[in-house]
Amino acid sequence: MEKLNLIILAGGEKGPLYDAYGCDNKAMLPVHGKPMLDWVIEAFRESGCIDKIVVVGSEELDGLSSMKFVDRRIEATKNLGRNILRGIAYMRWKYYRRQTDHRGYIISFCDAVFLTPEAIRDAVANIQAHDHDLVLHYVEKETYDKNDIKAKRTYIPVDGKHYTGTVIYYVRKFRNLLNGLHLFDDLRKNRKDPHGILRVLGLEGATFAEIPERLSQRFGRDVGVYVSDFPGMGMDVDKPADFEAAEELLTPP
Repeated sequence: MEKLNLIILAGGEKGPLYDAYGCDNKAMLPVHGKPMLDWVIEAFRESGCIDKIVVVGSEELDGLSSMKFVDRRIEATKNLGRNILRGIAYMRWKYYRRQTDHRGYIISFCDAVFLTPEAIRDAVANIQAHDHDLVLHYVEKETYDKNDIKAKRTYIPVDGKHYTGTVIYYVRKFRNLLNGLHLFDDLRKNRKDPHGILRVLGLEGATFAEIPERLSQRFGRDVGVYVSDFPGMGMDVDKPADFEAAEELLTPP
């Protein structure tokens, strides 16, 4: 398996976690005494799938123990799309230069503490199985039920089933992301509205088998869509209930 390069987004605005715990940078919020960013970097490193790591976040992250495994920290803005572009632009300049056929970029988040090395390896295997320009993963609600996990996620209804998005994305080329970057703000505004998400992506009335083709038309690039059997792929820490779930489900270091 060829190793891929990783961008971790660790910036953004204050949210519900600040109100509950007084932590204005959730990458620093400790779960069992261990900052969330440390959990994420550790999982990716242990997967054996990652080469270079770039973190987009503030300078206070530099003191974390996991940052010694990070090749570069880039200062973050409060805009998600700009942070993605900053990470990709640096990695493209530093590691890919004038290459036209490079390994692409995995994008994840500082609060993806439920990721396991096994889940990451499975996702990377899907990414490398085909030559997609953009790869998305989803987790079916039934996966949480089978694992007795009461995850409070936003599920989109498709084909009589319910799916939630995940914390790993893949884009192969820089220009491919630009075609869909304007959708990020709309998706963020509708992130708690399942039907709003379907409307923004042009997936209303689609079967699951039709989703890759519809998204490929929407983005103007070849989009691959996979269902993950790993519940942690579809979980993050965005609110106090998520933090409580992390404290309950994760094994203390």
